[in-house]
Amino acid sequence: MTLSKRLFRVISVILLLVLVAIIFATEKGLEGLYLISAGLATWRASDAVELAYDRSPQTLMDQLDEVESDYDVGLEILLPNGGLVYATYYRGEMDNGPYTTDSIVIPEESRRKYDVIDDADNFGDSFHFELWRLGHEPSSNEYLVFIRQFSSGLTMHVYRLRSPVDTNARIAVVFIAVLTMILLSIALTLIFIFVNRTTKPLIEMSRVTQDMSKLDFTQKCEPSNVEEIDQLSQSINDMGQSLETALADLSRQNEKLQQDIEQERTIEQLRSAFINGVSHELKTPIAIISGYAEGVEAFLEAGDAEKASAYCRTIRSETDRMNNLVLKLLEIIKYESGDYQPVAENFRISDIFDDWFLRNEKILSEKKIFVENLTDPSFIGHADTFMVATVASNYLSNAVSHAEGEKRITVNTERVGNVFRVSVFNTGKPIADKDIHKIWDSFYRADKSMSRAQGRFGLGLAVVVSIQRLQNMEYGVRNEPDGVTFWFDIEASDADLPDGEVAAT
Repeated sequence: MTLSKRLFRVISVILLLVLVAIIFATEKGLEGLYLISAGLATWRASDAVELAYDRSPQTLMDQLDEVESDYDVGLEILLPNGGLVYATYYRGEMDNGPYTTDSIVIPEESRRKYDVIDDADNFGDSFHFELWRLGHEPSSNEYLVFIRQFSSGLTMHVYRLRSPVDTNARIAVVFIAVLTMILLSIALTLIFIFVNRTTKPLIEMSRVTQDMSKLDFTQKCEPSNVEEIDQLSQSINDMGQSLETALADLSRQNEKLQQDIEQERTIEQLRSAFINGVSHELKTPIAIISGYAEGVEAFLEAGDAEKASAYCRTIRSETDRMNNLVLKLLEIIKYESGDYQPVAENFRISDIFDDWFLRNEKILSEKKIFVENLTDPSFIGHADTFMVATVASNYLSNAVSHAEGEKRITVNTERVGNVFRVSVFNTGKPIADKDIHKIWDSFYRADKSMSRAQGRFGLGLAVVVSIQRLQNMEYGVRNEPDGVTFWFDIEASDADLPDGEVAAT
């Protein structure tokens, strides 16, 4: 059960109990008030009768009629011997007073017979109240009777019918009950509105705190016109803001920790790959260097300087190979570890390939390879030029190594959305299906027979993967009918470069 319903029920029960108590007390109180009023009226009527009797006995009958009318009472006057000489209800012959033992007495059979059902407290020897019932049936009329004795010895009964008193009391009780019910309904309506206005912010606070328990801090408590509830709402909002800030800090710290762990894991993997790769790739050149070093020593002892010099050249060649291997591995580690931060700038894409073709013109001529750069000079990329040049160099070096048949290498570029897709094509054999997804792995060489002779380690494409991942750019390879195409994406820029400006590589 909600707090508002519980409060409303409790207050309603309390008000109903108060209503019942008010009605009960009103009924008894009004009945008592009406009885007291009737008693006072009979008392005053008795005073008026006594005054009239003492001062104007000749006009006593007229004055008695006036008293009966003014005070709405009935009268009986009795002689000291008990004879009834005057009664309001008697219409026969009566004496006009003053009443004596010789006065006309109302016949006994005309007198009303009463049963005394309640003898009230006496107020002295001369007067007191009694409650009479006319006849012997419980449903008979009841009268409130004031009994008073005159100094002359006469006794006077001043009576009033009790049923009008009870009727007036009941009417007053009903009126008050109806009025109280109306007021109670109004009070309950106001209480309902007040309880709802008071508990609504509490319900809202409960909803907001439940959202907080689910780590949702977007909901806030609305201000309230109750000072204490408003302060509580503000405290909840402040707590939510503090928790949101703390959670955001914790999330950032956790994210940084995850990055550190991931970076540490990557470095560990690179370290393991470096050790495994180096240990595998250096076994052969170290063995060659060791063997040729012994040969040099032997030839020097034999005085054959020419052969010793040839062996030294072999040793130097193997040393250069080992140096290139280590540099490639260090390059991969640099990109994968996150230590290198790209510095983006605008550059003309065609300049990257024109520059490489120019620097490698001799080897292209020796191998009789035809090259063609079809990149539109207006295509401007936005990236780290050193990294883009490294990717281009690895693709072109790979193309030179595998160019066969027509021995043609073609570079082309097209715009795809907000990137430029650069394609490097070379004629030659297609890549086998079993190798096409493995060529990007470190130290993987699809053509193992040619690798050592050409000084290849299977690391060039692994460097491409590291660079493109660092730049969040795509890369790939596909077989063509007469060769293979490697491609990679460069972020496009709509800026213009002055003619003749060449990007640094």
